[in-house]
Amino acid sequence: MYVSVRGRLLLNAEALNMTESVGNYVKRRRVPVMIPVEGGYGLFFVPAISGESIAHKYQELLAQEALRMGLPVCRLCERGIFLKSANDDVVKFAFPKVSFPDKQVKGAKGKKEDNPDFEYEFEKNVISNCVVEDVGGFLYAPARGGKNVKRTSNFLTGYMIPVKEALENVVIDPQLHSRYALGTQFVKDQEQAGQMIYYVELTSAPYTFSFDLDTKFLGAISFDVERAGERVVDDKEYKRRVEASLNALAKLIIEAGFGAKRTRFMPSGEWESLVIAVSDDTWTVPSSFSKDYIERAKKKAERISYNTKLFIYPEKQLEEVVTEAVEEALSRLQV
Repeated sequence: MYVSVRGRLLLNAEALNMTESVGNYVKRRRVPVMIPVEGGYGLFFVPAISGESIAHKYQELLAQEALRMGLPVCRLCERGIFLKSANDDVVKFAFPKVSFPDKQVKGAKGKKEDNPDFEYEFEKNVISNCVVEDVGGFLYAPARGGKNVKRTSNFLTGYMIPVKEALENVVIDPQLHSRYALGTQFVKDQEQAGQMIYYVELTSAPYTFSFDLDTKFLGAISFDVERAGERVVDDKEYKRRVEASLNALAKLIIEAGFGAKRTRFMPSGEWESLVIAVSDDTWTVPSSFSKDYIERAKKKAERISYNTKLFIYPEKQLEEVVTEAVEEALSRLQV
C-alpha cells in the first residue's frame, strides 16, 4: 500500500529553516530553482525548507504515536534524537536490553570468521525494537571495522520551495531585533554594551509540500538480498505500525508543526490545496510546483491506477480529507 501527498502551503513571516550565523546576522536557507522562460531557462535563488526538517518532525510524531500505542521505540528516538544505530556506541545506548549478534563466530576449524548472518540479525533486531528506525531507516557504520548495515527509509519527503507562480515575487528580508540589559547590574559602565542588536532573515511564500509512505517493507527485512521482504513482526503488530505511521502523517499535515525557530518566529500559515492518493502499488501525485497539479493528478488516475483513490482539499474540509485518506489506507491492510 502506497500513500502519496502533494500540496501547497502559504506561510507568512517565517524563519523555519535557517543555516549559518555571520556575526549578529542569521541567514535563511536558500536553494537554486530553474524554470523555463522565453528562449531558455531562468534561475532563481529562493527560500526553502529542507526535507530533513520535515523528516525530523515526522519522526518525532511517529515516536510519540508509537509510544502511545505501546509499540517499541529505542531510547534515543523516543527523545527525538535520531542517530539511529549509527555505530556500536549508539546501538549500545539505544538498545540496552537487546542482545545483538556477534560480528565473528567460530568456524569449522575453531578459528573466528565473519558471521554470515550478522547483517540479517542486526537489521532484524533494530526493526523489532524500534518503530522509528523501521519506518525511517538507519545506517550502521562502525568506526572500528565490521560490516555496514543500511536500511532505506520507507517514507520520502523533500525540500519545500516556493511555487512556480511566486518565484519572481519572493523576498528574503532581514528583521532587526535587540536585547536590552540596561538598568541591571550587568551594565556597570559605558564601555559595556547595554543592548545587543541582531538580524534574522524572514520570508513569506506559498510553498510546495511532498511526502510519500510505502508500507511494503514495514516490519520486514530489506538489506539482506536473499531474505528481503521477510516479515519479522507478526501481522497484528505490522498493522499497528502502519496505523502509527499514518496517524503521525495525519498530524504532520493538519498541524504543520515542522521547522525550527518557532518559539519566537511562528509563521502565519494555511493550506491552499492538498491531494492525498492511496494506492495498492507505487503511485505518486504530480508535483505541486505547478498550479494545475490537482487536474494532472485526476488525469493520471484515469490513465494509470492501482486501485488509486484521491482525496482532495479544498473539495472537502482539510481534516475530513486527511481522516478519510487514513481510513481508506487502513482498510486495505491485508493481514
